[in-house]
Amino acid sequence: MKTTTIIRNIFITTMLLTCLVGYDIAHTPKVNAEPLKSDIGVTHITSSKVTVWVTPPTKKPVTQDIVVKVSHYWPDLGGVNCLTFKNGHCVSRMANGQEWEEGIDNAIACPKELKLGTKIKVLGKVWTCKDRGSKITKDGDAYWIDMLTRQTVIAYGTEVPATIIK
Repeated sequence: MKTTTIIRNIFITTMLLTCLVGYDIAHTPKVNAEPLKSDIGVTHITSSKVTVWVTPPTKKPVTQDIVVKVSHYWPDLGGVNCLTFKNGHCVSRMANGQEWEEGIDNAIACPKELKLGTKIKVLGKVWTCKDRGSKITKDGDAYWIDMLTRQTVIAYGTEVPATIIK
């Protein structure tokens, strides 16, 4: 065989292989790329091409163990339970601006040492500081909290462990 024939055959073979591989790549069905979570903090997608990116670590809540003294209040009782009482109903809002009815069974009045919006886990439930009160203060190492509930949850002034969730 002549050298030019060999070179031509190599060229034609290379071109055919290039076309076949290109066709195969272009017509390979895409894999339904479902994200897979790995245990090393990396999310990746499986397909004919692998894309890997690092996901930010999930923030674990910062907690602080405290002791609280528990009381409860019901604004519609009036008196110390409500600042503005009209026609047999409390019309005051909580310190965060919400109507007190929105805080039933989830809002607590907290001392000023705790910012409004602070979440505190008490007696197995997470409560949010949404209100203030003149008698709601820090007493030594314990924080007075006043739960916005229809009924007393625990005896007045009982000290219980709690956790601030930041």
